[in-house]
Amino acid sequence: MILEKLRACWGFTPTVDRNVALVEGFLKGKSFADLAQEHSLSKSRVRQIIEKADRLVGGGILTKAEPTKASPRSDFMVDYPYVWILAEMHRLGSVTPHHFFAELERAGSLERLVDKMKRLPWRTPTTTRELARLVWQKERGESPWPAMKRSRVVIVEPSCPVDHPDRGLQCQLALEPAFQELAARAAESGWTEDEIAYALLELAGARLKSNSVNSETERAIDRARATR
Repeated sequence: MILEKLRACWGFTPTVDRNVALVEGFLKGKSFADLAQEHSLSKSRVRQIIEKADRLVGGGILTKAEPTKASPRSDFMVDYPYVWILAEMHRLGSVTPHHFFAELERAGSLERLVDKMKRLPWRTPTTTRELARLVWQKERGESPWPAMKRSRVVIVEPSCPVDHPDRGLQCQLALEPAFQELAARAAESGWTEDEIAYALLELAGARLKSNSVNSETERAIDRARATR
């Protein structure tokens, strides 16, 4: 169990296999000097790694295990070994599982963590929220893949000519579903309603300005061609 906890705690660390091997050798009775020679490390470095491992699992390697005082984070990590796989699969970042387990430890259970994410979406990192959602889906037996795909909202085609007076209103109605989904996704990622509205206004203004400049440039080119 100790080695499982350590492997979960070290996660994506490049030296995880070596560190676990050091602890395993130490638990089998090898000395710091033997382990240092075996893994081409200094004795002080070996001691540092094993001392850190002892702290991560709450004792049982160098010191006496104290279950009542040990942090439950490592236990959570063992309970959810696929968290590392999900984070790596969806490229959420190697430090995200550590943040996830810290939040999970504070919440006390995955269900409470998900509830906190829904009530206080701005209190945790975006990638941690995403990872909690993926883990929650897996816990419920749902595939996390559909949630990661970009949904494709169908935008209806115009049914009136360009010069029709209701053309603008029709375009608004056609874009509204995609607009609402975009705003909802932004809110789920932690952005406030004001920030989302302001950002969309800025983007719309920038697009309108760009279109205006392009139109003016095209008209200037047409005038230049006409004078030749």
